[in-house]
Amino acid sequence: MGVYGGTWHTALVGSDDAAWMERLQHYGGLLRYSRDWSGVVPDVAESYDVNDDKTEYVFHLRDGMKWSDGSPFTADDVTFWFDDVFMNDELTPTKSPLLLSAGKPPTVEKVDDHAVAFRYQISHGLLARYLAGGNGLELINKPRHYLEQFHQKYAPDTIDRKVRDAGFEDWVALFLDRADWSLNPDLPTLSPWTLETPYDGSGTRVVAKRNPYYWKVDSEGNQLPYLDGIEYQVLQTPEVVLLKALGGELDMHSRHINIAENKPVLARDREKGNYRFFDLLPDPMNTALLMLNVTHTDAVKRSVFGNREFRIGLSHALNRQEIIAAIYRRQGEPWQSSPRRETGFYNEKLAKQFISYDVDLANDYLDRAGYSGKDGDGFRLGPDGERIRILFDVASEGNDGPEFPQVAEFVGRYWRDVGVDTVVKTVSPSLVEAKREANEQDVSMVLAFGGTNVVMDPRAYFPQSGNEYAGPWVEWYESRGASGERPPDWVRRQMALYDQLQTTVGEDDQANLMKEILAIAAEEFAFIGINLPAKGYGIVRNDFHNVPKEIHSSTGAWFPDPGPTDPCQYFTTRT
Repeated sequence: MGVYGGTWHTALVGSDDAAWMERLQHYGGLLRYSRDWSGVVPDVAESYDVNDDKTEYVFHLRDGMKWSDGSPFTADDVTFWFDDVFMNDELTPTKSPLLLSAGKPPTVEKVDDHAVAFRYQISHGLLARYLAGGNGLELINKPRHYLEQFHQKYAPDTIDRKVRDAGFEDWVALFLDRADWSLNPDLPTLSPWTLETPYDGSGTRVVAKRNPYYWKVDSEGNQLPYLDGIEYQVLQTPEVVLLKALGGELDMHSRHINIAENKPVLARDREKGNYRFFDLLPDPMNTALLMLNVTHTDAVKRSVFGNREFRIGLSHALNRQEIIAAIYRRQGEPWQSSPRRETGFYNEKLAKQFISYDVDLANDYLDRAGYSGKDGDGFRLGPDGERIRILFDVASEGNDGPEFPQVAEFVGRYWRDVGVDTVVKTVSPSLVEAKREANEQDVSMVLAFGGTNVVMDPRAYFPQSGNEYAGPWVEWYESRGASGERPPDWVRRQMALYDQLQTTVGEDDQANLMKEILAIAAEEFAFIGINLPAKGYGIVRNDFHNVPKEIHSSTGAWFPDPGPTDPCQYFTTRT
């Protein structure tokens, strides 16, 4: 049991770190995942009913729930989100594909004040798992009574004046700003804490205070949260966050600092800083997955990168053990792109093929690919007679892969050793993103998720939403062929299998379809992996309590740690 009072001290890096705030204070939707990630349980919904063919889901809301301003939370808030935000093409031009079934949205209807029904034409076998992830927040964070004043449909006579007064271009920009909890402290929420100050890049700290109407209680009926609030220091670099952690200034933290090279430093100062470690059980299946752009706007590069023997040659050229020893402190093991062993989806071929470091074999495959000709400097020539050159742009900073610049330097050296001219540049994250959006990147490096959450997050196994690979194929898939580029047969087969999986009712049948997708991925060898992530870690002060010793860790879309561990029941005895 906790005690009331105190502040959670933590940190943000720069002006684009709202994801950490969301993980701490905003996880929770109609449904949620259990703390051990073993299943879906009710959350904001007190219960839910599903018919046999999973075409209808009825969510029963808790009677008496209120927004942080004291207004009632009812089914009208959920239908407002669906009718006037999700289905409004100006506010939501791209619909989340996992909320659709066979590409079609449900109807969402109010049953009564405390019940709402989602009805599909075709079975949606994954809806409960989708809503239990971080995406589920979207359904219950649009307070109708507050946001109607910024919606053209509900305020036609005053909206133009409000847009002008607030300095926005149109009502859409105004609405999205007012509906963003990180920018607008006035936005009512259902979360344990609400913001007092916006996170808009203007200050050195962001403060959240207790929500007096928060609905959860502990096992003795005491209203949560225990903590009065959260204070986020806005720092400029991960190195400064590390110094704060070493000094014992952070109560509980993992983001930015929990890379392999920092752990010995943090371990050395544990007693001085009065903190301990907790484990993060990883969902990612690769610390640095390499994705060559097989849909490149440059036709020559598209041809080269699309050559399977070329990719195999590049894979054999990598000395993974050296990378793991030098960068990851010997944590992990050589790995391609298979789900993790502890899942029922582990595919040994997908995990371990073409993984040996063998320069002779790499050269043999590159010759077999048709690129045996070389220029005067020993670099291989492409089908146009010009040197094959891979421009490897790596973001200078990033929350998912702070080691990426170092890894890229190793990769570039190995590939040059087998005659593939590789130019590594550390550039701004915005430039990396701009090239990806223009489909002009040569290769992407990603922290590959879906190692345990395989069915719900398959983007490392075939082109799907959120993937940084084959953007035109993803667009074709999401638009149902209306735009983008038609993929080859094997990719379309994977997409069709996943469509079938989404409309399949039984979880065993879903798993079998997913295994077919993985078997195709193993055969085609689209991606080149480096290292299977070992356990991660975070730190927590010894006077900060109820933080589990082990926490599952995934993306904000699925298991946004530490949110599913209920931070509302953390407490401090710090004075």
